[in-house]
Order: sequence, then structure tokens, then C-alpha cells
Amino acid sequence: MSTLFSVTASNAGQIGIIAGIIVFVLLFFKIIIGFIKFCFRHPILFIILLLCGGLGFFFSLAVGGALILAVVVGGFAMFVMNGFDN
Repeated sequence: MSTLFSVTASNAGQIGIIAGIIVFVLLFFKIIIGFIKFCFRHPILFIILLLCGGLGFFFSLAVGGALILAVVVGGFAMFVMNGFDN
């Protein structure tokens, strides 16, 4: 799979995808650590959110935001590495 990817994608595309993956992984681990800290700092609110289903909603919203930011950063890196050529 990696050899096929290296043949079909340009250098700018590869750098853009790698930049997006790095941003997503960093933000994902930051979200996980933030939720663990939230659980220990606010145990009553955590239990209420857990019972009402709001914790999953907030986590999904945060992961979606991280994914959107990763796509934007990857796309911007690919755009810049393309050299603005048409």
C-alpha cells in the first residue's frame, strides 16, 4: 500500500496528508488527556454527563473539530507545497 501511495501521490500531496495525520494525532491525544483531567476535576458533572449521554456528544464534537482542523492544515500544506502553479 505504501509503495502504491508513493507512486500515485505527488510530493505535495504526501506532505499534506502527513501534516494532516500529525495534527489529528496530536489533537486526539490532547482531547483524551483533557477528558481524563476533566473526569478528575469535576466528578459530579462527569457522572451527570455520562448518565445523560452528553459526554459522548462532547467527545464526538471535539474529535470532529480535530478532524476538520487536520484536514484544513493538510490541505493548506498541500496547497503551499504545490508552489501556486496551475
